[in-house]
Amino acid sequence: MASTYSSRLNLELQTTGENSGTWGTITNNNLQKLEAALKGYVSVAIASTSDALTFEDGSTGLEQDNAIIKLTGTLTGNTTMQCEAQENWFIVDNAATMGTYTLGFKPASGTAASLVSGSKHLLYTDGSTMFDVLDDCGNVTVNGTLDVAGAVNFDGGAFTFNEASADVNFRIESNGNANAFFVDAGNDRIGIFNASPSVAFDVTGAAKISGAVDLDGGAFTWNDSSANDLDFRCETATLANAFFIDGSADKIGFGTSTPADASVEINQANSTAGTACLSLDQDDVDQEFIKFDGTTASDQSSSLTTDTSVGSITGHIRVNINGTDFWIAYYATN
Repeated sequence: MASTYSSRLNLELQTTGENSGTWGTITNNNLQKLEAALKGYVSVAIASTSDALTFEDGSTGLEQDNAIIKLTGTLTGNTTMQCEAQENWFIVDNAATMGTYTLGFKPASGTAASLVSGSKHLLYTDGSTMFDVLDDCGNVTVNGTLDVAGAVNFDGGAFTFNEASADVNFRIESNGNANAFFVDAGNDRIGIFNASPSVAFDVTGAAKISGAVDLDGGAFTWNDSSANDLDFRCETATLANAFFIDGSADKIGFGTSTPADASVEINQANSTAGTACLSLDQDDVDQEFIKFDGTTASDQSSSLTTDTSVGSITGHIRVNINGTDFWIAYYATN
């Protein structure tokens, strides 16, 4: 009876009494194929867009015999490299120049696994589909540095950095800033465009918040460094300067960005708004509406005076008290 061949490694299976004088050679060939399947390496230059590893029953030195396969060459189109449609596994080093083309590795007439340019893959096939082990692996522990050149997707589970609470910083770099996001682990602080955050959350540069902001449990300080010309502005639906702090002039404006006449200026600039500049609602019935603190003099040189002859009535100011309009007289200065 003639020899037969194994389906997976193409080993020659000899029958009793066969191959007299060549049995040793055939056995050695089988051992060489086993050695290649365990530790063999071969470099294969891709020759076409539909290429295949060489294999043959009983022969040695064939490409598919090897455990480790390095693919080289330059792709001229989307390309598939195939092996025999039998159960097998390979370590594939994709060193081919791919350009914009794709490269797949598959069993003959089966489904390919996609290879990444410049990457190494651990593959196995059941004879009909090629599987990339690291495409769908379980828990992975990395004790050294993990470098990822492609995209990273976290889907279906939580992501925790520094679960052991070690003094290990976390940094995200943008195109133009090395510390777009920085976690200072030792000081329990976060910096935005800032590698040395001085408070729990330290932002260097402009910040825009589209949702609600809730400040609860602590003070809010604007311009704590007393920068010379740093303004603060609040905008409403129709007023660009509903509240404005002029940092360089040390003045506050309501309805104006150029308070000039006083430390606090209220400008009701809408001639058809039908509203007063200032409304005072005093619910504490035994307290005054306005309190004045100033320096009193007997003449008119200070903010308060005991002089009863300040001048004659020059005009009146309209006010509203409990829904009724009244006029308050004002006097000319002598």
